Amino acid sequence: MASAQRSAPWWLVPRSRVGTVTRLLGAVVSTLMLGAAVGASSAGASILRATSVLPPGESGFVSVTCFATGKGCSHLYDQQQLFIHFQRKDAMLGQPGTAEDPRPGVQIVRDSYGVPAVTGATSYDLWWGAGWATAQDRLAQLEIFRFSTRGELASVLGPSYLPTDIEIRRDFYTQSELATMFARLPAAMQQRYEAYDAGINAWVDNVNSNPSALPAEFLALGTSPTHFSVEDLLAIGAYLARTTPSSDGSELENMEAIQRSGPSRFNRILPLRIKGQISTIPRADGLFPSDPGRTRADERTALKRSYAYVRHLPVPKPGNLGVQYVSGTKPKFSSSALTRAVDDGAGSMNPLAAIHRGGSYMVAIGSRRTHRAFLFNGPELGFSAPEELYEIELHGPGVDVRGVTVAGVPVIAIGHNAHIAFGLTSGLSETNSLYAEHLVPRHPDEYYYKGRVRQMSCRDETFTYSLGTALLRHPRPSAASPPHGSTTLRLCRTIHGPVQERVGNIAYARRYTTWMREVSTITGLAAVNGASTIRQVNRDTRLLTWNENLMAADDHGNIGYWHPGLLPRLPKRWDERLPLLGNGSAEWRGFLSVAQRPHVIDPKQGWLANWNTLPSMGWTTGNDPAPERVAGPWFRGAWLDRLASRPAKHPSFGGMDHLIYEAGTIAQQRPLATRELRRALHGAHGRAATVLRTLLDWNGSYTRESHGKVEPGVATWQEFKLQMQRLALHPLGTAGRLIGGGGPNDEHEFDASLGQAYALRALGPSGWRRAAAATFTVLAGRFRTRDPRRWREARAMFPESALGAENPPPLPFFDRGTFEQVVALGS
Repeated sequence: MASAQRSAPWWLVPRSRVGTVTRLLGAVVSTLMLGAAVGASSAGASILRATSVLPPGESGFVSVTCFATGKGCSHLYDQQQLFIHFQRKDAMLGQPGTAEDPRPGVQIVRDSYGVPAVTGATSYDLWWGAGWATAQDRLAQLEIFRFSTRGELASVLGPSYLPTDIEIRRDFYTQSELATMFARLPAAMQQRYEAYDAGINAWVDNVNSNPSALPAEFLALGTSPTHFSVEDLLAIGAYLARTTPSSDGSELENMEAIQRSGPSRFNRILPLRIKGQISTIPRADGLFPSDPGRTRADERTALKRSYAYVRHLPVPKPGNLGVQYVSGTKPKFSSSALTRAVDDGAGSMNPLAAIHRGGSYMVAIGSRRTHRAFLFNGPELGFSAPEELYEIELHGPGVDVRGVTVAGVPVIAIGHNAHIAFGLTSGLSETNSLYAEHLVPRHPDEYYYKGRVRQMSCRDETFTYSLGTALLRHPRPSAASPPHGSTTLRLCRTIHGPVQERVGNIAYARRYTTWMREVSTITGLAAVNGASTIRQVNRDTRLLTWNENLMAADDHGNIGYWHPGLLPRLPKRWDERLPLLGNGSAEWRGFLSVAQRPHVIDPKQGWLANWNTLPSMGWTTGNDPAPERVAGPWFRGAWLDRLASRPAKHPSFGGMDHLIYEAGTIAQQRPLATRELRRALHGAHGRAATVLRTLLDWNGSYTRESHGKVEPGVATWQEFKLQMQRLALHPLGTAGRLIGGGGPNDEHEFDASLGQAYALRALGPSGWRRAAAATFTVLAGRFRTRDPRRWREARAMFPESALGAENPPPLPFFDRGTFEQVVALGS
């Protein structure tokens, strides 16, 4: 039976959970078990210990009974308490459990947490079984993914989802293009997809003949499961492979800011480089410039040139999707942002709104002298029920691996086999650029390129939408279909890519490095799944087209890091933060070679850490997919580096546990700010001194509670950062409000936003004192007391969404991955 492995050191576990004797015995037993495992494996290299947790749970199957009564909801939420208490389950290969034989040559063994281990006599059997098991657990999620990546959400959820559907069909692929991508895959990968698809469809047939297996979502939507095609699955993989590593750039937001403020103020808030920036690859292990040969003088010239060009370009209004109305009902939108689709009461049914969040982190520690290594990875894709991630174990010809994937994608993205462990975080480098195409007057589908007129490639797409709302929590009493509406729109592409906005005689088109090449990454990950050494992983990363950071460790004590993918060499004298001129004079200059992509094996310091950190010194921030990284020494990765350097001295499972606990419960910049807080306190008095002392008395934990309230430092720190931001950005006018005026996203509630990071690096002690005084005034009013000991608020909760009919229990906020694995390797 799979057992929960302690993930937090016993002294960090609340006394209410276990007694002192139990804690001590548990620690001793855990130590002895690990020692026995090490001793038993000393003759050969292997995985010594592996643990994982996937909150809320493995399953996404909500039966009609579970939906109606709340009973029989197996494996929906059985890992959430493990996660809350910093525990994990056993994730070694070969967990015992209950066996099922859905067809000859296929066996599926589910452990006590419902994780399936699929064994196939042949490769076809293996991937057929993987498809069957995935559909058992995630059929409703697969259906939602299919609606999403086909651009058909509005047909079941209402017209507020039209912007999402339009952007998907506009920026991704037609069925014929998906078929072309499939034809380009190696034969073995084609056969894998076909087997996986057949396994899914076999379960669909089973559900349609067995009503008790029907997920409640289908009943609520008034639909029945239908067969999936290979193209349906490729669409899911293409979406993930493009959007998980990075998002579209913020060129238009940046353009509006620089138009209102000028280049000097703009460059102060959002610089390409910043003093004190940190990187995953230590400087001692090499430099990898993001654009070899480009000088600082080139960058200064580029900003001047780009500003002179974009200062007069039109800024699209919200709701501009770059499409042209053809017939039907003319839609009106309040926003063009994909993740701002209005919640029409169906819950957060749109997985695309949450599936790319950012914030993943990982640490590798290795020693070739002791032949031991540790790998921790916490990918962050947004907390939801069910998770977008899905855990599975696979055994077949050439495959023995366990880890997580996404329903619809036949490969393990993060996990371990018998000899290596591997993890991912979003790379967030520039992998797309926005081009301003100058249109021919009175000919909206023609544009100028290299001195000639070119015709856009356009097609008409009809979007249908339900005029009612399919409420999963309140199904309609009538099975009758709701009335529908439709609109037909023209979607166009230029030589650079899909047209995303149009204003007057300008069309803004986005070029992607991975265009028609996204699913090639699946081939690369499949190779990594079968690697047994770091050198083999290094070889296999050449096949990756996406820009997910990859970190790995092997059982000889080697560790490595790669920042892979198709990384463009940008035009040398144009600023990548702003739209590029589309007439042919600002084209990419090819791609970085494999050798030029940031990578390191066995760094001199013996450890590696990444929290979406820049890959290498000399790397620029690009077109703003992760603007908070310009925080430099204040970026959250600096806190993770500090934590990682401690267990690296004496590596242990307990040391990794402590790292995870502190990284997931401490406001990242608070430990980094101790010196500056002390400097500011020197000379402070009155209200400012009170606030600064309150912050110095607080260690940064936002999880420690007393009588249901967190410590005063939590509210004080949050308001203090906000006052710092206001003070620093005010002199910068509109640019400050447009670029730096927001807060961190809900995955990083206690992290610093771009504006707050600017304030931390820009303000001196006097500024800190002024912000502290303002903080006192605000908090004294909010809590109606001048006593900071009473500035206590409720524990922050995570806005967990339901991607279907699930009803997840409340989840306290942690800045952690939505899946966690820790693996010890050695001989």
